[in-house]
Amino acid sequence: ARICSSSTFFHDFFSKNLAIEAFLKKALGESINDPMAYKTIYATDPQIPSVAEAIIEACDTVSMFSEEQTVILRQADELKESENKLLAEWLSRNPDCSLLMEFKSLKATSTIGKALKAIKLKAETFDLPKDYKLPDWIMENCKKHFNKSIDRNACAYIAEAIGNDTWKIMSELKNILFLNPNIPAFSENIVKSFIVPTRKMQAFEINKFFGDRNPETYVKKLHELIEEQKIEPIVIVSQLFNYAVQLLHIATMLEQNMRGEDIAKALHVNEYIFLKLNNEPRKAMNWGKPLLCRLIKRLAELDYEFKSDKYPTKTTQELALAALVIPPR
Repeated sequence: ARICSSSTFFHDFFSKNLAIEAFLKKALGESINDPMAYKTIYATDPQIPSVAEAIIEACDTVSMFSEEQTVILRQADELKESENKLLAEWLSRNPDCSLLMEFKSLKATSTIGKALKAIKLKAETFDLPKDYKLPDWIMENCKKHFNKSIDRNACAYIAEAIGNDTWKIMSELKNILFLNPNIPAFSENIVKSFIVPTRKMQAFEINKFFGDRNPETYVKKLHELIEEQKIEPIVIVSQLFNYAVQLLHIATMLEQNMRGEDIAKALHVNEYIFLKLNNEPRKAMNWGKPLLCRLIKRLAELDYEFKSDKYPTKTTQELALAALVIPPR
């Protein structure tokens, strides 16, 4: 069979697209840039009565560009079980075809998973790099794809500014290289001049809800940041740790009977935003010093636990973060 490794993609879009490109290049050669040279089928396409039959028919079609028709199945997770069974039965015959199937996740115990195992076809996976490994990933891929070295501090800055959106990271670096083709390497200064941090700005939104100490609104915002805005939980831990430390400083100065205006000056922050818009002294009072000390200790523990995979999934990490906020008695 000439079935491409069924690919399980975990949001590493950069590596995923490279794999698809390599598959098409191998199958089509010089015809890779011709959109008519291959067929893309979406498992969710409502215009196709039977996706499985469409795949089988497309794979059996004679192509003018290669030995057989090249087919890419997108969003294969969305296939109905009846379609999976039909496709699995066809795959069990070890057809001579050029097919790539894209999954968000693929269980070995699923109908398709068993069919692929039976014909000794292993899924190729593309996991996102862990946050603490992201600088190494950037350094390695910078050299590999741009033939340029990159300063380690620049890698750390990019990891903090963008997060592990691999496609965006490489797009930003490609843009820098396009505008500065003669640079010998990616320095920290040039990276900082082109890449604007987005992660901290988005994670910063959690402060208001955390400071209000309202579990309902806090948990809702937490879920939105993680699931919709794709902010890594470890970034939120860092943001909350820094914010809790700031609230502790505010609480300490309030104990010393310092005025809000003086606290704003001591923290070098805008007085209007500090007092009128965010009312940070009130948020510090919502928690109190003893509880803030316990929170800071717990956030430091979570930072270590997230990095050591004690909470292996984003769901368990989200639950751990959600447990931080309890309503005042």
